[in-house]
Amino acid sequence: MDFQYIRTIFPKIGNDEVGKGDFFGPIVTCSVYIENPDEIYLFNVQDSKKVSDLRVSKIAPLLMKSLKYSVVKIYPEKYNELYKKFRNINIILGWAHSQAVKNLLEKEIKPKVILIDKFGPEIRVLNHFEDQKLKNKFYFFHNAEHDIAVASASIIARFTFLNEMRKFSNLAGLKLPFGAGTHVDQVAKQLKLKIGRKELNKFVKIHFKNYKRI
Repeated sequence: MDFQYIRTIFPKIGNDEVGKGDFFGPIVTCSVYIENPDEIYLFNVQDSKKVSDLRVSKIAPLLMKSLKYSVVKIYPEKYNELYKKFRNINIILGWAHSQAVKNLLEKEIKPKVILIDKFGPEIRVLNHFEDQKLKNKFYFFHNAEHDIAVASASIIARFTFLNEMRKFSNLAGLKLPFGAGTHVDQVAKQLKLKIGRKELNKFVKIHFKNYKRI
């Protein structure tokens, strides 16, 4: 089905993730169920990448009160363990997305479609489901954040990620930066000197180039 047509279908589940490109912190995946778009029309929901963190902090709690949702968090230590085993981030994301959907489906909802912001091969998600009728409800598109359900999932995932980063910063005793550019290296070096290389595994994704640089 065409993406523009799928955007008009309700009820639906929308999925997105945050954190896969950040050296510090967890990966957060969120599934959101929207029965009727009118229930969040006034929130003016947009993809979290287009919204300031301040606005995310205001919108997300309203969405979380209004909608059924599920959040799956993979902390750095577990992420590093999984990456060492699979050597493929899409396998990890596939499990996270499928688990978020499964958790949401347990809340006795009946979506007509399940829309996921495409991150890799669709099979990475579909392999976690056996019911063919359910599999037929899945659709994967790049830039799916234009859909209100995926955008809502993006907002809640970002809000959760920001909260987790604050917790990690408190634990580190340093303000941990976002992203994975060279700008994060200096903070990572400070943290390594403070807690040691072994403990750094609990804060960062060690297969990133940043890890080799520090």
